[in-house]
Amino acid sequence: MKLDAQVRNVLRERERVDHLWRVFLETRDSRRAGMAAMGPELTERVARYRDETLADLGDLLLQLRASVERQGGRFHLARNGSEACKAVHRILSAIGAKRAMKSKSMTTEEVWLNEYLVSRGIEVLETDLGERVVQLAGQRPSHLLGPALHMSRSEVSEVLARWTGLETGPDPTRIVAAFREALRRSVIGIDAGITGANAIDAESGAVFVVTNEGNEQLVIGLARVVICVAGVEKVVRGAGRALEQVTLQAVSATGRPASFVTVYGPWISREGKEFHLVLVDNGRLDALEDPVMREGLRCIRCAACYNVCPTYRTVGGHVFGGTYSGPIGVFWEAVTSGPEAANRFSDLCIACGLCALECPVGIRIPLLISHVKSMRRGLRLRDRLVAQGHELFAALGSRMPRLVNSLGKRKAFRALLELVAGIDRSRPLPLFRGGRLRDHLPRGRTSDEGRKGVVVYFADTYASLVDWRLGLEAVELLERFGYAVEVPDLPGSGMPLVQYGFLGAARRRARRIVGALLPYVESGAPVVTTEPTAAYCLREVYPWLLSDEGSRRVASAVSDLIAFLSGDLEGSLVADGPFGGLRAYRHVPCHMRGTEDVVSRLLTKAGVEVFSEDTGCCGMAGTWGLRSGASRSQLSIEIGRRVSERILSYRPQIVVTESSVCSLQISHLTGLPVLHPVTVLLRSSVPR
Repeated sequence: MKLDAQVRNVLRERERVDHLWRVFLETRDSRRAGMAAMGPELTERVARYRDETLADLGDLLLQLRASVERQGGRFHLARNGSEACKAVHRILSAIGAKRAMKSKSMTTEEVWLNEYLVSRGIEVLETDLGERVVQLAGQRPSHLLGPALHMSRSEVSEVLARWTGLETGPDPTRIVAAFREALRRSVIGIDAGITGANAIDAESGAVFVVTNEGNEQLVIGLARVVICVAGVEKVVRGAGRALEQVTLQAVSATGRPASFVTVYGPWISREGKEFHLVLVDNGRLDALEDPVMREGLRCIRCAACYNVCPTYRTVGGHVFGGTYSGPIGVFWEAVTSGPEAANRFSDLCIACGLCALECPVGIRIPLLISHVKSMRRGLRLRDRLVAQGHELFAALGSRMPRLVNSLGKRKAFRALLELVAGIDRSRPLPLFRGGRLRDHLPRGRTSDEGRKGVVVYFADTYASLVDWRLGLEAVELLERFGYAVEVPDLPGSGMPLVQYGFLGAARRRARRIVGALLPYVESGAPVVTTEPTAAYCLREVYPWLLSDEGSRRVASAVSDLIAFLSGDLEGSLVADGPFGGLRAYRHVPCHMRGTEDVVSRLLTKAGVEVFSEDTGCCGMAGTWGLRSGASRSQLSIEIGRRVSERILSYRPQIVVTESSVCSLQISHLTGLPVLHPVTVLLRSSVPR
C-alpha cells in the first residue's frame, strides 16, 4: 500500500491517533524529567564512548571473539540476515530443538528470524508481553521499545484472550496476571533461548540486557542453549561503559531507571549450558565507512526521538517505518534494508529538527534522513520543482503581487498548480506585499553610521520577497540601537533543497551564501536573521554540507535578531505601548527549540500577557505542509489542528512567532493574527 493510502487509513481512526498523541506527549514529559534529574554528565560520557567504540570497532570484534571462545562460548559473525538466521537454525537443529523462547530483540526482527525458524518447523515463543501480543496479532512491532504501543488495552486483552483463554477486559493488572500464568505453562520443556543485547563488553564477553519485565531472566535461566543475537554496533570496551550505556538508554527511553538489567555471557558454559553469540553486520560495517552514515551508528536505541516527531506520534510505526520505525528508523532501515526501503517512508520526516534535540548522543537525525533521501532513484520532478521553484514563485510574486495574489485565489489556477507542482489547492498561499526588501531600504545608508559597528542582516526569502515590511522593521530595530546594517543581495537559505534531499544543489547554495557572508564575519561583523530556519541552515546545515572552516566561522557568528538585541531591548520596552494588556500565545518555532526563549520575557516587559506550552511542531514544515495528499497536507493539518486547539484554549488575542511558515499554518487554523516579535517589540520600545 502506498504511503498516502496508509496515512489516509490511519487518520480515519480517530481513537488510535488520539491514543498515540497522548502516549507520546506523556512519555516525552516523563523522559525529560528523568533526564533533567540525571544531569548531562552521563550523556556526554556515553556519546564519547560511542565515538570511541566506532573508531575501534574492528579491534573490539577481535577482542570479543577471543573473550567468548576463551570462556567456552561460541562466536558467530553474520554478514547479513540470511547468515544470521542460518547460524541460529544450525545451533537449534544440533540439539533437535522444536521450540525456542525469546526475549525482545529488534535485531531478530530485522533479520526475520522468527519467520525463518517457523518455516523450518521450529516454534518461537516471545516472552515479552508486547512482543507476544504483536506476534499473536500477526503484526510487526511499531516501536523500538514498545512493540504494541499502538494498541489500546482493550485490543491487547482481546488478542491475549485467544491465547490464554481468559477474558481480562482492559484492566492492566488482570492482563499481566493472565499473560504470566499462560507464559509459565508455555515455557515448560523449552531447551533453547534467544535474547538480544543492549550492550556487549568486548573485554569479558558480557551481554547486558535491559527489560521492564525480567523475562530475559526466564529465558536465560531455563534454557540449556542460550543464543544472543545483536548488531555489531552494540560492542563496547569495558563493563563499566556497557553499564553506563544501558543506564542512559533506560532513562532516555522512559525517564525511569531500568527495571531489570541482566548480565550474562560465555561463563554460563561452566554451568552446563551452551552460549552462542551471533553478531550481525547487515550493512553496519559499510555504514561505518561512510563519513555521513557513520554518525547514526552512535544510536543506543532509546527511541527518545519518537516522542517528539510530529508525524510519527500521529500515524505510528506501522506507517512511519519498516522493520525499524520513527526518525532514527529511516537511518536503520537504510543501513539494514537499503535506501529504497527507507525512502518508502522517509517523506514523513519534515525536517523540524526536534528529534536531534532529543537524541542523548547528539545524532543529527534530520540531516542523516536528508542524506538517505538524496540516495533516491528517479527524477522526482514535483519535489524538484517545489524545492527549486519556490523562490522563482516568490520572485514573481514580488514583481507582480496583484496578479499572483489574485491567481492564488482562483480555482482554475490552484487546480493547475496542484496538478503540476502538487500544491494542495485548499491550502492558503502567502500574500505578496510587492517589491523586494532591497528596493525599500533607505537610500544613502553607509556602514560607518552605526555607533556600535556593522551587523549583517540575512533576510531569507520571506522578509526579502514576500513581505519586505518585516525586513524593514528588522533594519529599523537594529539601527535604533546604534548598529549600521548591511543587507547582502542573496537568495534564500535553501532549506527545501535539504528537506527533499537535493543535497548537490543545497551544497552549491551554501557555498554561495557562505562565500558572501564570510568577508563580513572576518571583519568582525555578526550575522542576524529573523527566520529561524535560515539561522538553522547557517549554523547547522551549512557546516554539515561543506565541512570547511569558512562555514564554521560563519556559523559561529549567526544569531537570531531578537536574541542579539535582547540586552538593548531590556531597558527600552514600555508596558503601556500599543500591545500592552493584550493576551498573546507564544509559539516557539522548531528551529529555535533548545535555546533560551528571550522573546517571552521581553513580551512580558512590553506589557503583554504571555501564554505558552510545548505542543511540539505545528506541522507546517515549509513547503511540505502545502503539498497535496494525505501524507503531506492532510497530515500537516491534523498536526496543526491539535496544536491550534491548544493555542485557542488560552483565549489569546494574538499569536507571536518568528517562523513565516508557522505563521501561515497557525493563522489558517486559528483565525488569529500572527505577528513576528520584531513587529511587536519595535513598536513597544523607546530609544534611550
